[in-house]
Amino acid sequence: MTAKKNRWMIIDGKEPFIIITSLTFAFAVLIALVVFLTFAIVEREQLKMQSEAERAFNSVFLALQDSTSKALQTMQEENISGIGVYSSVGRKVLSLGNVPMTIPLDRVSSMQAMPKDGSNTGTATYNSETGMIEYIRFSRLTILLDTGELTLTENGLLPAPIDFPDVLYLHFDGKTYHHRLVVIMIIGIISTFTLIGLFLVVLSIYRNNRRYRETLAKQESLVNLGQAARTLTHEIKNPLSAITIQLALLKKTLPPQHTGDLQLIEQEVKRLTQLTNKVSDFLRNPLGTPVTVDLTELFSTLIRRFEKPIRFKSDVAVQIVIDEDRARSVFENLLKNAVESSANGDPEVEVQITIDKRNFVHIYVMDRGDGIKAEDAKKIFDPFFTTKIHGSGIGLSISQQFIKARGGNIRLYAREGGGTVAEVVLPRSIHTVKLIGEGKK
Repeated sequence: MTAKKNRWMIIDGKEPFIIITSLTFAFAVLIALVVFLTFAIVEREQLKMQSEAERAFNSVFLALQDSTSKALQTMQEENISGIGVYSSVGRKVLSLGNVPMTIPLDRVSSMQAMPKDGSNTGTATYNSETGMIEYIRFSRLTILLDTGELTLTENGLLPAPIDFPDVLYLHFDGKTYHHRLVVIMIIGIISTFTLIGLFLVVLSIYRNNRRYRETLAKQESLVNLGQAARTLTHEIKNPLSAITIQLALLKKTLPPQHTGDLQLIEQEVKRLTQLTNKVSDFLRNPLGTPVTVDLTELFSTLIRRFEKPIRFKSDVAVQIVIDEDRARSVFENLLKNAVESSANGDPEVEVQITIDKRNFVHIYVMDRGDGIKAEDAKKIFDPFFTTKIHGSGIGLSISQQFIKARGGNIRLYAREGGGTVAEVVLPRSIHTVKLIGEGKK
């Protein structure tokens, strides 16, 4: 049974790592898929644009075989503003519409760096200012040029040097194409960020659910503990009452040599009585009867009860609204833990009180003791958990209940340089008096 429980504890401990890793991997795959699809669609649009440019180029040249007017009409139908044929050095050989006289050499050089075996489909450049696309590619077919006044030589050859047509140029409206690309990129970016946001939401939901499960499990254990504690305290108090009565009778009847034994019994009875009273405090209403409590007066009274010196420092004398008995129980328990925190030597206990900008009071009980072990940090507020030989482990649990009932919080953490800090945060009352006070016992 123990081995099975330990196995489940190990699995439960690894659950966050497994779940978070799985979620991260799944969403990373989805995001990668969205990015891949976005670029695939963009590439498809580019190929589609190049295909339309090729089709338009061919349509115009076929129409040009009939007449220039038919070619111009075809250009208008295809939203083409200019079409041209250029030599390999970028000089215009043939053109219709609005095209430049020459193509920049860098554009031609980049084209010449590409293969002329037909695998190249050309390059397209979008001008955001004019909304036009310039499409350039090598000529794959022999274009018959009207030689005009050129004549053949005696041996039937054309005079040299002549630059034959090498580059095709197309200038057409690209607003629709650019709009489609912008829409695709926007959808891709929105989808990516949506997936990231969804991942964060799912991760937050998982963490909240895990926290709720832990809280629910703790509450269930507290309910079970409360039921058992009520029964135990009731069953313990009755025998303690009988023992106390009998102890009083024994003090009167037994000889003086038994006084030491009777005192030992009486001390143990008192310790059990105090423990049952603490358990009763833990189970009943933790809020109590809130009244105005001056923290300076409270700590001045409490530090006198300890033999070891306790430094007290506060920039303000603060009054808070809290049940006086419960406040005394909380801070006395924290001071006691701090005083007993060092096995050897003075723990150098110090108390500081500050107020933050949100009008919350922060009470720090600090020591230079042995500190809290890392494995004990999460269990420090669990009922009946203690690292002391003679401790009951109920003090911090009761203190946490009292502070949370008042709308505050309590936490313990390592102090810089060694030791422990117990920080209590409570809502501040309206009245505050400016004061610089420091006490030492």
